Amino acid sequence: MRFRTFFALALSTVPWMAAQPVIRPVNGIQNAMGYQTTLAPDCLFAVFGTGLGPATLTFADGQNYQTSLAGTSISFKPVGGGAVIPARLVYTLATQVAGLLPSSIAPGAYAVTVTYRNVNSAPQNVAVVARSLGIDTVDTSGSGPAQANVGNVNNGLSLVRFTSGTLPGPGFTWTLTPAHPGDAIVLWGTGGGADPANDSGGSSGDQTAAGNFKVLVDGVTITPFYSGTATLYPGLWQVNFYLPQDITPDCFAAVQVAAPGTTSNMVTIAIAPPGQDSCSDPQLNTASLAKLDAGGTIVGADFGLYKFPTEEMASGQFGRYAATEVALRKAGQRFGACLVTDIKAVAASKYPAAPDSLLDAGSSLPFAGPGLPAGSSLLRITGPYYGDSLLPGTLRAGTYTITGLGGPDIGPFSASVRFPSDFTATNLDSIDRIDRTQPLMLTWSGLGMDRVRIQVATNVQVGGTADDPVTRNVAVQCDVDGGLGAYTIPPEALALLQPTDQGNIQIGAYTSRATFTAPLVAGGEIDYGQISYNPTDGIVGVIVQ
Repeated sequence: MRFRTFFALALSTVPWMAAQPVIRPVNGIQNAMGYQTTLAPDCLFAVFGTGLGPATLTFADGQNYQTSLAGTSISFKPVGGGAVIPARLVYTLATQVAGLLPSSIAPGAYAVTVTYRNVNSAPQNVAVVARSLGIDTVDTSGSGPAQANVGNVNNGLSLVRFTSGTLPGPGFTWTLTPAHPGDAIVLWGTGGGADPANDSGGSSGDQTAAGNFKVLVDGVTITPFYSGTATLYPGLWQVNFYLPQDITPDCFAAVQVAAPGTTSNMVTIAIAPPGQDSCSDPQLNTASLAKLDAGGTIVGADFGLYKFPTEEMASGQFGRYAATEVALRKAGQRFGACLVTDIKAVAASKYPAAPDSLLDAGSSLPFAGPGLPAGSSLLRITGPYYGDSLLPGTLRAGTYTITGLGGPDIGPFSASVRFPSDFTATNLDSIDRIDRTQPLMLTWSGLGMDRVRIQVATNVQVGGTADDPVTRNVAVQCDVDGGLGAYTIPPEALALLQPTDQGNIQIGAYTSRATFTAPLVAGGEIDYGQISYNPTDGIVGVIVQ
């Protein structure tokens, strides 16, 4: 166990100032592992802001947490009135403080105040519920690959990874391996609920039945064989479960832990076929997955031709992605041909599935194909992101090619895709309302299509301010054979959308087979390249109820 690293929460380097403590107004108080803004008894939590503690990070001595540490204390005062409840401090720093909520705290609304050197912050309200489990992840961000163990491998001294290997530990060696069907998986987290024995490092044992805990793996519901606190570690929970023998292998299998009225943050685990030492992904090869295991990044290229009813365009980018960004793009609950993703972001600029950085392939990318004027190109926009707006009616049936002549980061390349001759969404205009309890059928017609992608999405502001909104984006994306002519989205998938009068539906043709490669100026090649077509019909303003 690497207990202290559970709190390595990307500590800020903002200089400390001797002033009134200030709790960050947006998402200032969060579960220390899953980063949800609801807390639970016996939960490790983090407070973000300025002036919260000393300039130097100070940890509590061992795990005998006290209510004051290096001049910092945190109090929870019931909003409706009642006795103030002090939290126990795990560490303190000017920009970030972590604490443990006692199991005795009752669910309700609390005004949280941080005190440093006898100066109080303005209070900030937070909700405490019976259970709000946050699952720990490899990069401690609360998203992406889980920091999970395989209990039946190397006596549990194993870490779930995309590929196999070893990692030296303090006096032992970790086994690195993807999970396999039938394995016993151990998830770690905090916020599973009250356990008075755990406040001082004990454990009351299994609470699976008491909490009615379930584990969801790619939409498959599993009952854990243990859900409870970990002895010797106040606030630390573990959830142990067996993967079904018939579970579908998936490098980015989405995992959540649910209890009545609450669901954890979504994480992923890598599941390989029986006997395989690496999981298998249609886009990433073993070498690319090994880069992610090593804490590195992969480079991917995503380009597309888009034909909407009133506008057409071509655009794309070369991006560098860490494992978390890749997982957020690929992971979600699966229902037949549909994948449901649920992503929270503070602002569009901080969208968690966005690449870490974009790579420069040159000032422009020549663009050729039917209907395009001679000398057309995709221009480099800020980022660098490449794009070109086209007049309606420009894109026609035939082959389009984007060419790179070489730039500071990306060498010469060529990417081609054949645009279909026709695509029409035939019942889209008749849809103005989505009942989340009923199936939704979409129909289309056309020629030369490879696949059809249907997406129904809701994007709702759930907090923050007008300048820095906290939004929740839920998307149901279904990829089906273009020759079917119709597909019905099951209500189980639609049920995860949010009620809104601004839902949107898009349906379009695309290709799943147009791939390309490109050299990196620094050496090697990109890990994947894809170019797609997407003649799309869409509507915004659908009522989702």
